[in-house]
Amino acid sequence: MEAATLGSLYLKEKALEEEYPGVGFRDSVGGREAYVLGHRVGIWEVVEVHLEAKTVAKTARHFRWPPALVRCALAFAKAYAVEVEQQRQAEVGA
Repeated sequence: MEAATLGSLYLKEKALEEEYPGVGFRDSVGGREAYVLGHRVGIWEVVEVHLEAKTVAKTARHFRWPPALVRCALAFAKAYAVEVEQQRQAEVGA
């Protein structure tokens, strides 16, 4: 990847990290992936657990996180649903 393109990507990701505290980005099998900072959990994984758990409180208990961290991950997933789904598909091969 060209330096200018890479720089632009990192600037965009940094802005998103400021907007969604607790969300970071890393390289993964399918390219860049949003994840929960301080944990090895992708945002798509939080969404999957939340779909089963049905509530923020139950999702937070599952991960042993504060509810605010789950809410932040879910807010990011809602705003970037297409990208999060693409990350999930790249990871699970679906």
